[in-house]
Amino acid sequence: MNRHKLSADELKTALETLEGWIMGEAGISSEFSFSSYPECVAFAVRVALIAQADDHHPDALTIGWGRVRVTYITHSAGGITALDVDAARKISQFK
Repeated sequence: MNRHKLSADELKTALETLEGWIMGEAGISSEFSFSSYPECVAFAVRVALIAQADDHHPDALTIGWGRVRVTYITHSAGGITALDVDAARKISQFK
């Protein structure tokens, strides 16, 4: 998959297809809600396993009580790439 930084238009189009994902200063991110802390940890582990399999890891994976925040950015490209969008889509599908 291409590691080029998405243009503003490409990013806007991509975010329109990713429900719950927003662009922030640190990259694209989404927060997922759960009814217990163990569910949060289990979700974070699934994110980590997908990241390892794809060799593309979240910039931040924050576990709180009842919520997990995931943030992606491709630092080597200086912004959001198709890799980040694909990872976000995969995570959203298994939530």
